[in-house]
Amino acid sequence: MANKTLWAAESAATLLLAELNNAAGTATVVDAGTYNNATNKFRWADFLFSGIFDADCAAGDLVELHIFYRLDGTLYGDGEDGDGATPVASGNSLVGVFNIGVAGATVPVLQQVIGVPLSPFEFKAAVKLATTQALTAVDTHYVKMYPYNEELQ
Repeated sequence: MANKTLWAAESAATLLLAELNNAAGTATVVDAGTYNNATNKFRWADFLFSGIFDADCAAGDLVELHIFYRLDGTLYGDGEDGDGATPVASGNSLVGVFNIGVAGATVPVLQQVIGVPLSPFEFKAAVKLATTQALTAVDTHYVKMYPYNEELQ
């Protein structure tokens, strides 16, 4: 009989990388790949955003984190035509917000979203920038996911 519940951390996954290069301050950027949580069946995840902007951002700037699931195994619930390439990010797909603040030029802005519940379906991650500055053109940006599950012992 189980008498203790532990968190079991799994391997991190990089969801967005080169897709973020030179992204405009109003862009919605979608992961080029699909994450298969239908196989992995992770229950929770923490997300980390790292980005360097062309200049310092303004107070109140943010980057939204969205997840578009492929619930029927074919189409993404992306608010558009289901291909996941040009989504219409909305409150239905929003899972967290990275607050950027007034930093961002020359050094990475590191922000986290903690404790996001995951569904057991394939998905694409996306970020919707609401910033006064674009991301630099250099390969220094990413969104990483750190999934985990409950483990009974």
